[in-house]
Amino acid sequence: MSNEAVRELTLRQLLEDNFKSSKRLRKFTEALEEASLKSYFQKLASRRSQFAIEISEEIYFFSGKKPFIPSVSYPRKTESNCQENKMKCIKKALKANKNSLLKYQEALCRIHDGSCREVLIRHKAHIENWLFELKSLKTLLGYVVPKEEELDEIPSNS
Repeated sequence: MSNEAVRELTLRQLLEDNFKSSKRLRKFTEALEEASLKSYFQKLASRRSQFAIEISEEIYFFSGKKPFIPSVSYPRKTESNCQENKMKCIKKALKANKNSLLKYQEALCRIHDGSCREVLIRHKAHIENWLFELKSLKTLLGYVVPKEEELDEIPSNS
């Protein structure tokens, strides 16, 4: 396989991954009721859509052909249980971003063209930052503030 074919195939895989991730994150925003988490996932979804657009521009620049983007996207799984368990929602987003990071690392091993590498390195840096943010959110949600009834049951030493 030629270098151009490898580059185009790799970029198309990243394009698909970004569209899927964007869709998944938008489903999370629909399922959640908490405004701050909704806003956060909406921001991530729009950024992943922007990544997909940038990658499609790179494909067009190198191949001269506009990449095929299906009008009907991928089948969507329901994320209805995210409201019941915000932690599950964050874990899913964390896992998806870890997989995306691996795909970007693999792409950087295969693609050696300057402008394209710059785009991929910038995307990868954003994904790494999101992983850090999602891990922090997961840690924060892991802390449970005791209810007043539970505080009353704790014996005091005085």
